[in-house]
Amino acid sequence: MGDFMNNEKTLIEFLEKNNGYITTAELVDLNIYKSQIQFYIDKGIIEKVSHGLYMSTKIFKDEYYILQKNYPSAIFSYNTALHILNLTNKTPSVIDITVPRNKKVRGNYNIHYVSENYYEIGIIKATSPLGNPVKVYNAERCICDMLRSEKEFDLELQNRVLDYYFSSKDKNIELLLEYAKIFNIYEKVNTIVEVMMKW
Repeated sequence: MGDFMNNEKTLIEFLEKNNGYITTAELVDLNIYKSQIQFYIDKGIIEKVSHGLYMSTKIFKDEYYILQKNYPSAIFSYNTALHILNLTNKTPSVIDITVPRNKKVRGNYNIHYVSENYYEIGIIKATSPLGNPVKVYNAERCICDMLRSEKEFDLELQNRVLDYYFSSKDKNIELLLEYAKIFNIYEKVNTIVEVMMKW
């Protein structure tokens, strides 16, 4: 029982330092194996949230963080990234993610597949609504995606996002125009920039 108690202290300390989540591999690194994992589940210290991933019972389940723990190549994009970046106050009904074409993701998500040369553009670290670290596309990439896929965004939302962005002190017009060239929408974006910067 001594091992269980020592490991319990180690487990709790690990959870506190790592946002309340732990993988099976990390448990094994702490010398906590299958029978002990079940013991800590039964004791109410951790619960299984998905294959190979556990969380502390003292925290709220963070779907955003869990998704990226399960699928590290999934980057929050489109409406979800706009929400995380506070460019819209509308909470998305379905999570949007972008992944490389060769990756498979299971779940009820809006999955956007892109080629490797577009996948890396604009990835940044941000904070999920529950305070955990997640990867999203930056505002400039989100605006380019929005303008490339206008049918997926209603006009009111597009206008609101552009208003938020252009009134933000964090806007980077040079980067926005650089991305616009990469995504072949330079003229469209440049026209919007000229109009918005006159206001």
